[in-house]
Amino acid sequence: MPVDDEGRHPALRQRSAGVLEDARLWAATEYGYNSVHTRATMNEALKARANYNAHSWQLDVAEALLLRVDCLVIAGTGSGKTTPFLLPLLLPENKGKFALIISPLLSLQAEQVSPVSVVSCMF
Repeated sequence: MPVDDEGRHPALRQRSAGVLEDARLWAATEYGYNSVHTRATMNEALKARANYNAHSWQLDVAEALLLRVDCLVIAGTGSGKTTPFLLPLLLPENKGKFALIISPLLSLQAEQVSPVSVVSCMF
């Protein structure tokens, strides 16, 4: 989560963290999921490909997606909302898979028009 948002909605953040932790525990019990290893693998792959580290909130969202937890991400333009959807693709077991990300065009956003463009990303 962005540093400037640390003080907003603490109860909601705590609840979300609890839901993610419950999903981690269930996955660890059911099929040996390892949160620390998964997060490190995604971050290392991102660092190798894009030369930057993922924010903890990006790893949280990516992990929630992997664990099939419903997600809603609200953040400003340029904050890195796309990264969590790409991080799971960097895991070795997801090689060859792809994500379809639909996002507004920045130029149209500036004019307050809402058409969308389709962007396909493969790693």
